[in-house]
Amino acid sequence: MQYMALKFDMVRSRRLRGRDEVQKQFLATVADINRQFRACLAADFVVTHGDEAQVLLGAQQGRWAFQLFEHLVFSMRGVEFRCGIGLGTLSTALQPLSIGMDGEAWQNAQQALDKAKKGRLIISFSGFNPELEFQLNALGNLLCHVQARWSGEQLETILLLSRLGKQRVVAAKLGISEAAVSKQLTAAGWHHYSRGRAALERLLVKATGD
Repeated sequence: MQYMALKFDMVRSRRLRGRDEVQKQFLATVADINRQFRACLAADFVVTHGDEAQVLLGAQQGRWAFQLFEHLVFSMRGVEFRCGIGLGTLSTALQPLSIGMDGEAWQNAQQALDKAKKGRLIISFSGFNPELEFQLNALGNLLCHVQARWSGEQLETILLLSRLGKQRVVAAKLGISEAAVSKQLTAAGWHHYSRGRAALERLLVKATGD
């Protein structure tokens, strides 16, 4: 059986101000992801060191890998992360927590994270078909580049739209006009971003044969 392992590394964590608060926020965000992505996880998301974490998805749930990373980044705005995503099998028994396991999935995730560090990438994939891997790396990093440049207001609007579904409802929630909401989404390139994310998810589905 194939799995998709994700490894995360907080960039320059020792230089962060208020490191204790960042660590508390990191732990809280991981707990929140475990709740919100419960149905997708093969093993729970865990912080393995103060600035590192990892999680395991079943290959058929791999389409959610990018949105999981996205949730982490959005929840910890101002803290940079790298992500390595590896596809493969396990050579040990599946555990309830994403720790104490080995196999291709974890080895490929570590290889992807190492590539991200060396190549100054935000996200990297390993263990996939070479052509598909190239596409995933290119599209994934482009999406990360775009969303890293959203303002706080743009991100708030996008998150509300994702939760509430309609621009008029978001406008009422924010107390602004629907035209103002549309203007923020356009400035953020949200519609292009959402289509790009959907394309990346289709590639992940293709990669796992779902």
